[in-house]
Amino acid sequence: MVEAGEPSCAPCGVGEYASAGDGCQPIPGEAISHQFPDNSTEPGGEILGMCRSWTLGNTESLWVNAVELQQGEASHHSNWTFVPDTQFDGPDGVWPCSDRDYSQLVAAVAGGVLYAQSTQATYEVQKFPDGVVVRIPPGSRIISDIHTLNTTNEVVAGNMVITLYSIPESDVEVSLAPFHLTYDELAIPPQSTSRFTGECDLRASFGGDSLDMQVYYVLPHTHAMGSRFFLEQLGGPQDGESLIDVHGFNGEARGRRYDPPIDVGQADGLRFGCEFENPRDETVGWGFGDQEMCETLGFAASPIAFESRVSEVIADGADGSVSKFTGDCSTVQFSWAGK
Repeated sequence: MVEAGEPSCAPCGVGEYASAGDGCQPIPGEAISHQFPDNSTEPGGEILGMCRSWTLGNTESLWVNAVELQQGEASHHSNWTFVPDTQFDGPDGVWPCSDRDYSQLVAAVAGGVLYAQSTQATYEVQKFPDGVVVRIPPGSRIISDIHTLNTTNEVVAGNMVITLYSIPESDVEVSLAPFHLTYDELAIPPQSTSRFTGECDLRASFGGDSLDMQVYYVLPHTHAMGSRFFLEQLGGPQDGESLIDVHGFNGEARGRRYDPPIDVGQADGLRFGCEFENPRDETVGWGFGDQEMCETLGFAASPIAFESRVSEVIADGADGSVSKFTGDCSTVQFSWAGK
């Protein structure tokens, strides 16, 4: 916003998104909204192991250009998938994930990935460029995990509202595949600043000389100790070129869309990592609550979807006062053609 020549920041309203140069604009498409049951989290409490579902009953594909989240239930983070409505079957609402053997990876392969919430964000819009979509097939069910974290001294009671914005198939130009990178074996030293970096060579996964991958959206995820998240090209003529470099933690929406997309076709893969400020006297690992995470969800025009993981911690010297760690990156991929 610019008023009287002075710039300032203001949130967009419900049903709007922050466009590149035109301020807040209405989210295009047909809005399909669902309100989930209330959750209640005790002061200092945390809820894990629960899931929620919404059976769409759609007889035709939905071409989802944007997802809007509103929540007042102290949701720390949530990952949203879609599956055939014959899978993870049962009544809609809130249920223990273990009752239906729910697995995010199984859901992503069987259906796909729809959206991920920024850490502690109460309102967020995941908006792709016009004409760019995630396709939800006919007869689908949407599922997410539930992870609430109440950092206040009062009971927090509220719910989650999710809205899909679907555009006509005739307006679709690009259908996206998801990708996920995670450093899932953290050991953050006490009383120090540290950096954990993974280098994920993806050429073998794509099976050719080019990655054939154009990145449209990236969402980083850390907890409160995360002072930086970065993602960049690995190898090739644009080695080190940044896709996103986010500093600090603020509990707000941190996803970034790219219009035009970033073509990483000449790279060997992706390099990602996190920096952490650990003021405690003990080592902090990967996990929930007061532990940490370092990961990102992205969407790209790509013939494959993939998940890359770093599952070890190897000391890698120092950059000034910053202790460095790394580890080998492994990738699991599956075809996304025709999804």
